[in-house]
Amino acid sequence: MNIQGALLALEEAPSNGLAGLKIALVGDRKKLEPHLPASIPSRLSVFDSGVIPDDDHSRSGLDGGHESSPIRASLRRHRLGEFDAVVSAGSTASQVTASLIELEKCSGITRPAIGSFLPTTRGASLLLDVGASLSAKPHHLVQFAAMGSVYVREFLGISEPRIGLINVGGEAFVGDRTVVEAHRLLTESGFNYVGFVEGRDIPTGAADVLVTNGFVGNVLLKFAEGVPKLVASLAGFLSDEAKAIIARGLDYNAYGGEPLLGVKGVSIICHGASKDRAIAQGIFQAARIAKMDIHHRIEEFLVDKFASYFSQVKYLGSFRRSLKSSESTESETN
Repeated sequence: MNIQGALLALEEAPSNGLAGLKIALVGDRKKLEPHLPASIPSRLSVFDSGVIPDDDHSRSGLDGGHESSPIRASLRRHRLGEFDAVVSAGSTASQVTASLIELEKCSGITRPAIGSFLPTTRGASLLLDVGASLSAKPHHLVQFAAMGSVYVREFLGISEPRIGLINVGGEAFVGDRTVVEAHRLLTESGFNYVGFVEGRDIPTGAADVLVTNGFVGNVLLKFAEGVPKLVASLAGFLSDEAKAIIARGLDYNAYGGEPLLGVKGVSIICHGASKDRAIAQGIFQAARIAKMDIHHRIEEFLVDKFASYFSQVKYLGSFRRSLKSSESTESETN
């Protein structure tokens, strides 16, 4: 489906404002060639993942998968400026790890996150993290809020995105220590923070950016992906128009893939079951994000929000406390 999706993207690129779009397929050339059309479009090229460009800053000694894997080979070329973005429907864990090795993290970000849009009664809300990592400490959740705010501002054009922290209740003292501490930090951060958001408030568009750890975020995302099947079972109770609207809003093909925010580049992670339409949409999304220069916008945002010494102390204080807590937990376990 990757090849068919790439061909579809090239076909529809002009109508999506991307007339100059060029796509490179990266993989085992012997396996790719039998599936390529007899006449390959001029804007489509094929790279053998076993041929890796020279790099004076190679990180091959790190555990991120073999350098010749298609995902890592693509990200290497992206870092060297040969590609503007990378789109893959392969293993999420492999792409996250390879992205951290090849692209590195944005300045001020210690935990990148995957963001995914959910439909609400007020439009789309960005949910993050949805699976880059399962756990998160308070300062990580603050970083998610910062990255999500920048992405929604640039991608949806919302000047001051409303940030909400997912929790089991609305009171400041409710929830585990991580969420309570993150709530305090976000309240004092200067962000457009609206407070805790409970599960029932998500569909109403209570916030433009929904912040949580990767475990909760992935559960919510998978739940949303299953709703169209529920809608289909209610065929006798809903109009065709209503079913179409709900299904379209929850269809992962609409956006194609989710960006890994917080790395110095554009790494789009598509659903493992992506069809050609989803791959094409993921490519379009990657092209648009590349033009927005998101990772530089994130770094600028962090510098602005934590410009004062007072704010920096709060941020770094949380970082030190979380490290101390982690170290004490490990010593107790050992």
